[in-house]
Amino acid sequence: MSIANRTYKDLSFSMFANPMNGDIGKKTGAAAVKGALVSILKTNFNERLFAPEFGTGIRGLLFEQMNPITEQRIKKEVESAVARHEPRAEVLGISVEGQEEQNRYEVSVVFNVASEAETQKITTYFDVLG
Repeated sequence: MSIANRTYKDLSFSMFANPMNGDIGKKTGAAAVKGALVSILKTNFNERLFAPEFGTGIRGLLFEQMNPITEQRIKKEVESAVARHEPRAEVLGISVEGQEEQNRYEVSVVFNVASEAETQKITTYFDVLG
């Protein structure tokens, strides 16, 4: 089966029940990849049992000064984490913007999924509180 013809499936983290059969809900296609990317980015190293190298070191960077150097380091963390853990996503661009008033970073990832025609984008926020 060609990678372009695959349908990607993941469990939904909201744990809703499928109304038709009562099974746990699932995400498919680009939604599954988006959920996986957010999960990877929000997970710290050593947070997953038996997978200590899974995740990123972004949380540790939140306590650094909010400046372009830290933004660049967060961008590198995102690039390496996606390359290591999410082969379904072909990253086209990453932007990191420090928002000093809210004391957080906005991270956006633009990517392609082989089974989808259009470009996808996720935006998530990182702050000290979680």
